[in-house]
Amino acid sequence: MARAESKMIMGYLPIEERHYLALLSLVAPAMPAVRLLDPFAGEGAFLEAAAQAWNVTPYANELDGERAAACIARFGATQAVRCDVERLVASNNAFGAAWLNPPYDHDAAAAGNKRVEFRYLRHAWKWVQDGGLALWCIYRQHVTQEAAAFLAKHSSKLDVWALPGKHLGEYDQMVVAAIKGVPLDPTSLYEQIVHDRDSPQPLTMQSEPRYHLPPPRAIQRFVFAPDMLDEFAGLKLIEEQGAWKTGGFQALLEVPPPPTEIEPVVAPRPGHLALVLAAGVADGAVIETDEYARVALRGKTRHVEQVARVEVEADPNDPERQVKKTTIRLKPTTTLSLLASDGTTVEMEGDEALLGFITSNKRALAQYLNTKFQPMYRFDMNGIGRWLDAIRLKGKYMLYTAQKHVIAAVTRGLQDRDSILLIGQMGVGKTALGGASAVAIASNVAVAFQNEMRPDQVTLIIAPPHLIDKWKRELVSIAPQTIIERLDRHEKR
Repeated sequence: MARAESKMIMGYLPIEERHYLALLSLVAPAMPAVRLLDPFAGEGAFLEAAAQAWNVTPYANELDGERAAACIARFGATQAVRCDVERLVASNNAFGAAWLNPPYDHDAAAAGNKRVEFRYLRHAWKWVQDGGLALWCIYRQHVTQEAAAFLAKHSSKLDVWALPGKHLGEYDQMVVAAIKGVPLDPTSLYEQIVHDRDSPQPLTMQSEPRYHLPPPRAIQRFVFAPDMLDEFAGLKLIEEQGAWKTGGFQALLEVPPPPTEIEPVVAPRPGHLALVLAAGVADGAVIETDEYARVALRGKTRHVEQVARVEVEADPNDPERQVKKTTIRLKPTTTLSLLASDGTTVEMEGDEALLGFITSNKRALAQYLNTKFQPMYRFDMNGIGRWLDAIRLKGKYMLYTAQKHVIAAVTRGLQDRDSILLIGQMGVGKTALGGASAVAIASNVAVAFQNEMRPDQVTLIIAPPHLIDKWKRELVSIAPQTIIERLDRHEKR
């Protein structure tokens, strides 16, 4: 066949129908739970015939759009997909049999053996379960030394069958029938493959099946899908498979609920503006900007894939083959959308654009935050100011005013919330602040907790073992001795 003509059909040549009966006679009928894979299915004619004759469930993959549509019409959208075979997502060791009639082509950019027939055999091998049957349909010259070595290393049994006549009037076509497994003698099997390639047994109708498919392997979650859905496949899933009934699809059509009112423990500070916008907390805010006049804001953060590193390692299914392992990390990226009063929309993406907008409009944004968020804590020391004034860290150091406000804010926040994050740089006294907050609650200093804590209750502090002594030192300088004694008693229990 001319090279240009082969490219037009993507190198795919279906098995001729005159060979069907002889091929089908090789395999004994099994059970529908056994899966039959054809990753180069064409229109699926032979796969359908084989599935019926062998009483198994067919799965088809095809790259060409029209041929894939024919497969989907035959087998349904869950058992037929359109995908490049090297991007097919299928469960490993899940198929009791595979019909492998790959494209007849070569890859000029490939290293070493440039024939794609062997490359696709090696790629599809992982999908066949141990004891499963792989039927590889190729020309005689495609059974190279490299292919023979691979088959000899990974097959427990192998036969080479010659299809009668000349394919396309000039080529010797054959089918290699391999049982996946560990060979008893790889060297002898290799020599047998090379011999049988040159002197194959003719394929004729068999009086008795030559191969029996293994029972299906138990798989926790079977997968058979392209790694990306095209419009055609997506529409089929919606129209024929009821994808529109799923919760995820319905969520796309739901009217979003009104934003919940947020009552922070303390009001966001100007340094928090980037976080507020990135989290979408300020969505719907209307402010006056210097550059775009009056605008409405919307912030959206999405995770963008970035290549962290690329490693080359041996293929676990074929140690002689190297594969690239790419580690992807997700980096959050914020997009800020502005809608001006005249309908103009502006989108800013990335940290630099976001910080530039905040810098230019800090006053207007801060005013919005002060109006929108009414904090729980009013910087009034929450009724424990005198107690905080009396604390002496290490017996002599007073708390800083900022530290007092943090402790008071924590006690106020815990009146209405069940958790608060206290975040601070090294050296700001987080242990002392957390300890003082715990003591204020446990010792009934905080008025709001006086009716919440019984005499036999304690405030529990969970810390790594190497920090226990540090916590006790901090608490000794904060709490009355009676509190420390009570904590010791509970620790001994």
